[in-house]
Amino acid sequence: SHGAYSAFGKRDREGNTWLTAFVVKSFGQAKKSIFIDDKNIQDALKWLELHQLPSGCFANKGRLFHSSMKGGVNDEISLGAYITVALLELGHMVQAALRCLIHAVHSVTNIYTEAVLAYAFALAGDYEVTQELLYKLDEQAIKSGGQIHWSPKPSSPASTDFWPRTQSVDVELTAYVLLAYLSKPRMNAGDMANAAGIVAWLARQQNARGGFASTQDTVVALQALAKYAAQTFRTLEQVTVTVKSKGSFERKFQVTHKNRLLLQQAVLAEIPGEFSVQAQGSGCIYAQVSHRGVCLRQQGTSFSPCLQSVHLPTSSYIGSRVTSNMVIVEVSLLSGFSLASSSRTSVRNLGIRMSDESQTFVLQLEQEIEVKGLKPANIKVYDYYQPEERALADYNAVCS
Repeated sequence: SHGAYSAFGKRDREGNTWLTAFVVKSFGQAKKSIFIDDKNIQDALKWLELHQLPSGCFANKGRLFHSSMKGGVNDEISLGAYITVALLELGHMVQAALRCLIHAVHSVTNIYTEAVLAYAFALAGDYEVTQELLYKLDEQAIKSGGQIHWSPKPSSPASTDFWPRTQSVDVELTAYVLLAYLSKPRMNAGDMANAAGIVAWLARQQNARGGFASTQDTVVALQALAKYAAQTFRTLEQVTVTVKSKGSFERKFQVTHKNRLLLQQAVLAEIPGEFSVQAQGSGCIYAQVSHRGVCLRQQGTSFSPCLQSVHLPTSSYIGSRVTSNMVIVEVSLLSGFSLASSSRTSVRNLGIRMSDESQTFVLQLEQEIEVKGLKPANIKVYDYYQPEERALADYNAVCS
C-alpha cells in the first residue's frame, strides 16, 4: 500500500519495512535484465523515506518475519543495515542512515548484525569501519579444512533436533561476510584467501538444484557467489572432466567457452560405489555430486503438532528462538479423500497474521472413494525462512 509491500499483499493493513526494502533491492537487481516499472521502485523508496527517523534509523512497520534481525537491542540496527544495503545497491546516498549505524559498530554483539553492517559500510566505501567489523568477525570465524563460515552463538543448550543440518542463517550471514570482503574499497591477498575459504564452504551447502535451504539464504548466497565469480573470472579454454567408477562406469564432460553456462549431468547407476573425478585443461569449473533419499520422522523439536482429531491439527512454536518466522502448515490428504467445500472457503479466509498463542485450524475431509488398507497421511509444520525447524505428525481417518 502507498508504495509499501507486505507478505499478505492488500489483505494487510500496513506495509512491512523489511519486505519493502527487500522488494526495492530485488527490483534494482532485476532491472538490469528485465523491465521493471521505475515508479514501483520510487514509490517504495518514498515510503521508506517517510519512515526514517531523525536519528537516521528506520521505524519498523508491520510484522518482521525475519527472526535473525530480532536480536533485542540489535533490532533497529540490523533492520537499518539491511535497508542501507538495499539503498546503496541502488546507488543512493545514505549519509543519515550511516550516522545511525556508526554508533553501533563498537558495541554490536549480534554476529548477524555485524555481518550486514560490514557489507553496508563496504558498499559505502568506508574502509576503516569495514575493516574493524571484519576483524571482529574473523575472531569468531569457524575455520576447518580450508573452509570458513560463521554461525550465531547458540541461545540454548545443544539441540536434539531430528534434522541436524546447517542452519539457514549460517549460510546467509556467511554470504554477507563474503559480500563485505568483495565490496571493500581495497582488497589484498589475505582478503582473497578468506573469500576463497568462504566460497569453499558455501559451495558445499548448495542443494542438488543449486539453491540452499530457504529463501533469504539462497538470495544472499547466490548474490555473493556471483560477485566472487565475476571478480575471479578468467577465460575458459577447454576442460575435460572424467567421472569413473571402480566398475565399468565412465563419463566424460567437455566444458568449453561456448557451453560454460550449460548444466551437464549424469546418473551414477552403480550405487553404492566409489567414483573418481578428474579434470584436464585450462579454466575454472564447478562439479557437484548429489544424492537423494527419503527419511521419515515422527516429530521434530521446534514445533509441536497435536492432533485433536483427524480434522483438528494444533501447532505451537517451542524452539530455542523467542518467536518463529512465518510458518507454513502442509496437510497431505488421505487417499480417496478430498477437502470439503466449506473448508476450501475457510482455508482461503484464514487470518493473515498469527498471534504468539497456539493456533487451531479445522479442515473437513470428505471420503469420495473407499480405499482398503488406508495408510496414514501427514501434517508438516515448518518455518518458511528456516525450514530446518520443522515437525511432522501422522493422522488417519476415523470413519463410522
